[in-house]
Amino acid sequence: MSNTQDTVTTKIYSPNQVAFGALGGPVGLIYFLWANFSILKKESLTKATLILGAVFIITLIFAAPYVPKEVPALAFSAMYVITAYILSRKFHLNKSEITNSEEYSSHSSFRVFFITIPCFWVSYVVVAAPLHWLYSIGFFTGI
Repeated sequence: MSNTQDTVTTKIYSPNQVAFGALGGPVGLIYFLWANFSILKKESLTKATLILGAVFIITLIFAAPYVPKEVPALAFSAMYVITAYILSRKFHLNKSEITNSEEYSSHSSFRVFFITIPCFWVSYVVVAAPLHWLYSIGFFTGI
């Protein structure tokens, strides 16, 4: 008698899914990279992702007023997506490694989509609220 049940695998995001998740802004970029590092038990990279992500968001808040108005917002989205894809390809499993693995399988694309949406709104609040406050107290006067 043979066992016909599927073996349980750990779900992980593929590089394309991480890149898509980065459309959720800096919070999406940080979340999807952090999630994979956590799943892969790369503790130092998990912590580094959170620390560097926080530094990145703070830098973004203070640098945003100096970005020329001619630079489209799409450039920032492209930067997040490209960064996420490159880091995911370098430090995580690629799609074929996930597919051929007995230990891992990919998360569904629906899951990625439904996590990306709140990441986008959280990114908006995390960046826009401090920017609005800094403008309101006159921090960026003379720009």
